[in-house]
Parts: sequence; C-alpha cells; structure tokens
Amino acid sequence: MKLLTWNIQAGIGTRRYRDYLLHAHRQVIHTAAKNAVLGQIAREVTPFDVVCLQEVDLGGRRAGYRSQVEMIAQGSGHSHAAVQQNRVVPGVSRHGNAILSRWPLRLVEDMKLPGRLAGRGCLIVDVEGPVRLRVACLHLSLGAADQMAQLEAIRTRLDEAPNWVAMGDFNCGAGSRPLTGFCRQVGAGPGEASPRTYPSWRPRRDFDHILGSRGLTLGDYRAEPLALSDHLPVSASLFAG
Repeated sequence: MKLLTWNIQAGIGTRRYRDYLLHAHRQVIHTAAKNAVLGQIAREVTPFDVVCLQEVDLGGRRAGYRSQVEMIAQGSGHSHAAVQQNRVVPGVSRHGNAILSRWPLRLVEDMKLPGRLAGRGCLIVDVEGPVRLRVACLHLSLGAADQMAQLEAIRTRLDEAPNWVAMGDFNCGAGSRPLTGFCRQVGAGPGEASPRTYPSWRPRRDFDHILGSRGLTLGDYRAEPLALSDHLPVSASLFAG
C-alpha cells in the first residue's frame, strides 16, 4: 500500500520566499495558474493508494467556488474521498483536510482539535483495502502546548484500531517534545531520518510525517522532490506483519 501526505497550500504554488508576496492575490481569488498547479498535483498523487491532503480549499472564492478535492480526484483517478472543513473565511475560502483512496472508506469522523485558536482538525477514516487500516489526516497548530493536547486527543481515537497510520502537517519535528511524547506513548515514530519538508525550495524543517502503529512497517520513507507548494510531500510504502 503506497501512502502520501501533502500540505498543498490550496494550489497557490509558493516556490520561493518572495512568492508569498508575489502570489498574495492567490490567497483571495482564483487564477488559471492554480488550475495548472492542481493538475500537476493530481498527476503526482496518481500512483499512491491513500493520499492525505492538508490546506485544501473546499469551495471558496479563491478556489473558483469548486472543491479542489474534486478537481484533484478527477485527475488522479481516486474513486473514494472524504473531506473535513476546519475554517471558513467568509466570502474568501473554506479551509480543510481531505483523504483520497483507491478503496472504500468507512467511519469518516470530522474531529475538531482543541487549541487556543479554532480551526485545526483531524479527519479519520477506515480504509477497506488489503489491510484494514484507520487513517488520520491531521493539521496541527503551531504551539507546542496545543500540539500536545491535539496529539493526545488523536491518540485516543487511534488506540481503538488494530492498524493505523497518522499522516499530515504536524508543524513540529521528529525531535520535538510533542512528537516524541506521542511516539513514546503509541510505540511509533518517523525515525531519525525524518525528511525535511519546509520550505519546499530549501527544506530545513521536518514538519510533515507518516506514523504507523505497532505491527506495521513503513518502507521507502522519503520526501518527494515536488516544489508545487511551500511543503514537500512525504511518501511511504506500508507493509503489515
């Protein structure tokens, strides 16, 4: 089973620091350039069986009032999808997470995460593939205290499943207090070679991770060299037993 997680930055296409300024208008309006970026993203995720996406626009003005998940799934050929809306900027954007899958999805839980500021979430599904798998697609807050509370809330839902993976933008590194504490509790971890993913054009921070439960092995764990967002995607192959 091939897995991938990617913070796609709503297709804005930041590839250098000055793009944050030059592409600022893409934060509020839809452009043809976004369609091109989303088309490239769809092609890149096509080989993967389960894909977790963060910072997806689910139909705001900046997405042309069309869900970016639908656009990507149509291009990639994934026949099953689940979405979670976490924050709405009225008249501008609908921020969310999404999971694309080759296999049917069950459960589908929209989990709002605790924190000082609302707007962070974890989308949880059960994937009915070769391995019955619970998948958590998450986007954590920036502060360590919030991250620890959020990971604890997620852990309680993952503990209920025999096999699970947690994928997403953790906004913290493998050596951080929130992530080391979580990994110690669940007996999982991204490993010492957790790839750097942010910023995509000169990666310095390992913010994006794929974690698996005991009994699962993650091989071919790496960051994909795809500078279509300000985060690089992370991929892995999942083996049971």
